[in-house]
Amino acid sequence: MNDFIALLRQQFSQAAAAPRYIQLANSLEIAIKQRVLGVGDFLPPERMLAEALDLSRVTVSKAMRLLEEKALVSRQQGIGTRVAMHIGYSLNQDNGFTAQVLRSGSSVSNQWLLRSCIKAPCEVAKALELASDSIVVKLRRLRLMDGNPVSLETTYIPTRFLPDPEELEHSLYALWKSRGIVPEGRHFLLKAVASSDENASLLNVQSGTPLLRIVQTSRNAQGEVLEFSETLCRSDVYEFEVKS
Repeated sequence: MNDFIALLRQQFSQAAAAPRYIQLANSLEIAIKQRVLGVGDFLPPERMLAEALDLSRVTVSKAMRLLEEKALVSRQQGIGTRVAMHIGYSLNQDNGFTAQVLRSGSSVSNQWLLRSCIKAPCEVAKALELASDSIVVKLRRLRLMDGNPVSLETTYIPTRFLPDPEELEHSLYALWKSRGIVPEGRHFLLKAVASSDENASLLNVQSGTPLLRIVQTSRNAQGEVLEFSETLCRSDVYEFEVKS
């Protein structure tokens, strides 16, 4: 933390015409984007920053407010200010979670909860356009960005498109691409829901926290259903983009 304060002091020693709170916000933004501070890291308390940089508490608070408006930090009363997680996710792109997060410069990993073949529940068989007694692949995993859980994904797939679910380690779409399987059309249903106790524990949020529920159906060029999935996304992390 002392090195971080020293870095801020060095930047403040350079003359600038901007108001001090903007200088501080810019310096902190640079530190965040250069990963001097990592996702989830706490910033020094506002009182400490004010004393170390010879600034007023009002100046520091205004700088933090600017960063919060840019979704670079999250501030919680009694807890502190930490570097926020953020995913700019496009529903129009064919690339899945892994490719889009990697492109943002963050790391991606999974925490597998289930990879198995099961008898399809009635609603799943209907969504996949299969007979009611069909065996399907069920995948359930936490998606992590920089080691932090950001979404909970449950996916059902006809076995002919993923005969051995244990083969899947990372990106489903990358595995399919290597096998010539390409999703051509995707349909989404989005709804805000409150997090259950179980899901809150998995996603490291408080019970009742708003989540965005995305139900997705993907098809190939022949019109066959490739997957039917439900993804619960942390509303404090995801920002979705849709182009018409």
